[in-house]
Amino acid sequence: MSPVVLQGKGLVRGRGRGPAMVTRQPVNFTAAMTKVPNMLPSRRAEICDRHHELHGRNVAGQVLVFPACIGSTHTGLVLLELVARGAGPAGLLVQAGDSLLVSGVVLADVWFDRVIPIVEYPGADLFDRVADGMTVDLDGTTGTITIL
Repeated sequence: MSPVVLQGKGLVRGRGRGPAMVTRQPVNFTAAMTKVPNMLPSRRAEICDRHHELHGRNVAGQVLVFPACIGSTHTGLVLLELVARGAGPAGLLVQAGDSLLVSGVVLADVWFDRVIPIVEYPGADLFDRVADGMTVDLDGTTGTITIL
């Protein structure tokens, strides 16, 4: 199968590649990542929101594909900690990015010289093109999404 290349909008620079972890549900990073089990190093990046379809899955090294983030201003701090500790996803591919999602990743880049790409792709076909487990390569500088 030939690679599929989509053009999105780069929100945060960087390159990331990994298996896609796909959800059609918005992600509340505060609810998902700030539970007691996340204090254990082996489970730091595990989604602990029992109401989310990704409950129990670990985002470390994955390209998280999701429609949007929801939740509080704490979202940025959750992502900052994950990225700074090297437990973050390989990249974020989102239909509708916002400042809460981007803030923590930008701070991890500035303060800790660690960055993961965030690419926005608002197309309705996103979830038809990317399935769970497919390898996705993100370029946050150009906004290029390559699905392998």
